[in-house]
Amino acid sequence: MKKNSKKFLIALTLIVICVFFILNLEVTYYQGVNYKVTSVKIPFYIKAIDFLSRNYHYKDILRGVIDSSESEEEKALKLFHWSHENIRPVPSGFPVIDDHVWHIIIRGYGTDDQVSDVFTTLCNYAGIRAFFTWVSSSEAGKKIPLSFVEIKGKWFIFDPFHCVYFIDINGKLADIETIRLGRYSLSTGKDAVVTDYSKYITNLPLLRNTGFTRASIQSPLNRLLYEIKKIGRNPQKSK
Repeated sequence: MKKNSKKFLIALTLIVICVFFILNLEVTYYQGVNYKVTSVKIPFYIKAIDFLSRNYHYKDILRGVIDSSESEEEKALKLFHWSHENIRPVPSGFPVIDDHVWHIIIRGYGTDDQVSDVFTTLCNYAGIRAFFTWVSSSEAGKKIPLSFVEIKGKWFIFDPFHCVYFIDINGKLADIETIRLGRYSLSTGKDAVVTDYSKYITNLPLLRNTGFTRASIQSPLNRLLYEIKKIGRNPQKSK
């Protein structure tokens, strides 16, 4: 009995040492300030704590914004308006900072792509598949970020920064195929800035298999699956 207890204590001690070692490993995160990116080293346990803290706060926002909502469309629209109203344009003279989605929410301001980042992240937390990407104009050198949200197997387009989304002739959300055919109009908020979206429609992405996106890997489970898949694709880097 004593021999087994000794083995147990040795094994437990080794596990504690290994856990302590892993938690104190240095990891890197990147932060951009005025489009200049720098790397910052922090202990793994700090990054893990921050990750779990952000996970809680995202869910807390959902409880306040879509708690009584039933349909995915209603949830998406509420998150769309919340993102536009709570993430304002970068004030004149303020730095443009790019790091975590949660930090954008805390600051309360961001660029056009950052507002889409917030919106699509919250959609994923609400169980609605979403991502954003840059879409080029038919005019050379111009592009805008647009958010794509999947509802009942169809994709819909939102521009939360400018408070614009696409509707069909019946006033309902227009899916991407309806938009490609030109059978849409724009629904705009009171402070909307309307762009000539027709110049971007021809370059809309093909939405077959979007895979993991930045917006979808903010939750712990998806992040774990993403990291496992990444190791599978690059087994040499995991050694």
